[in-house]
This record gives sequence, structure tokens and C-alpha cells, in this order.
Amino acid sequence: MKRALIIGASGFLGGTIYYKLNNIGVNVLGTYSSQKKQGEYVKLDVLDTGRLIELIKDYNPDVIIWTVMNHELEEEIAEKVMPVIRDTIGNIRFIFMSTSVAYEKNMSEDVQPYLRSEDMYNYHYFNGKIKSENVIKTMQNYCIVRPGSIYGTDPYGEMDMRSRLLKEHVDSGEKYIRASNIIFSVVEVNELADAVIELANSDYIGIINVSEEKPVSHYDFNKALCKRYGWPDDCLEAYEESENIYYLNNDLRKRLLKTRIGSII
Repeated sequence: MKRALIIGASGFLGGTIYYKLNNIGVNVLGTYSSQKKQGEYVKLDVLDTGRLIELIKDYNPDVIIWTVMNHELEEEIAEKVMPVIRDTIGNIRFIFMSTSVAYEKNMSEDVQPYLRSEDMYNYHYFNGKIKSENVIKTMQNYCIVRPGSIYGTDPYGEMDMRSRLLKEHVDSGEKYIRASNIIFSVVEVNELADAVIELANSDYIGIINVSEEKPVSHYDFNKALCKRYGWPDDCLEAYEESENIYYLNNDLRKRLLKTRIGSII
């Protein structure tokens, strides 16, 4: 890989991938939509497909890494943008950051995606990722990455949203109630970025889960964050609600990738 285009490079994961690629001498171009943050990024509204395709053709990357995560516009992106990319990029490697597409224990890559109804949390986001996956699977040279929930500190010193919210409670002393019976998959941002870069350099075509092998409850995850950052955890309080256990199977990732994925607990 000599030239990489990161769509959404001003985001938490996109910026981490950009930093790591730039640091190893890859010619990398990143895009931002509203906040530029760090890096030599170019402004791009991904719904402006004309400008997007112009950028791809002018830059002529070996790989495109799509890290855009838009809770409101994800379905519109799936319907209006992904078909245009598919019909334009030919054999350019396309890495797409997706999400957990179902609610099951030990979800393998062939799990049946579950389209959310309009009354469900973030339904535009989840449904959009699922619809984008369906388009991307018709491309020539693609890899769909389904990551666990992303946490950690990026190379610029910025923490993930969950850690920042926890820190607010730690600082204020306000109780932070987290469910002990909601179990999910997580992954540290730098390790996920390393895995994405490895996949960008590979010839694997298909879907791959990338998360820590051991799932964790919302409560234990926040306890582990406090331990990781050296914060007191007195504000945390466990409770039980309707049980929800959903996590990723990592057998394929362990067979295919050399990137080390640790564990928060």
C-alpha cells in the first residue's frame, strides 16, 4: 500500500489510522466534514458524490478506508453514496467500518443482520450500516470490519466518548449507574487501527469481526476504565435491567490477523 484515502479522518478511529499510516511513511489523504482537528485533511461532504468521486480519481489511492459513522445519515449514505462508490472504484481496495449488526451471543461473520424498527435505539445508524454492507459485498476488492465498541486514547491524546462521560462522573462524584447484565464486545482504538491497517495490506475479501475476545458488562467495562486511567471508581453503581447479551466471535480474526488485540479486563 503506497497511497491511502481515509474518509472520515477527523473522527476518533479515522484520525488514529491516519496518524499511524502517516507515521510509517504511507502517502495518506484524509477527509473531514465539519471539524478538521489534526492532520492535513480536505473538507468533504460524503453526500456530495460528485466531489467524492472527483477526489478518488484525482488522488488514485491503492486503498480507501471508510470510517464515517453518522447516526442520522447512515441510511442515506447507504442508499445514495455506496452504489456510486461501487460503480466507480473498480479494483481499489475498500475497507468499510461497520458495526455489530445483530443481538446475539458469540456472533460470527455469517450472523443474520437484524434490521431495527423505528422505535429502537439508533435505528438509522444500524440499518444504514447493514444496507451499506449489502452494497459493498458486490464490490471487487472489499473488507467489512465489524468492530466492538471502541475505547481508549488516540495518538493525539483524546479519549473516547464513554471514557469522557465516565470522567465527568468521576470528577463530579455524581453516581454513574451501569448495567451488570448487559454484555458486549469492546476494542481499544489503537489496536483496532493496527488491525485495519493490516487488513488494508491483505488480500482478504469478506467480513471480519475485530474485538477483544472476552466480552464485558457495561458496569465492569467502566470499572476497568477507572483502573486503566487511575481514577477512583466510587461513583459507579451496578444495577440490572432487561438482560441483553451480544458479543462477537473472534475465531476468524485470530486465524487471519497478526495484530495483537488485548483485553481491558
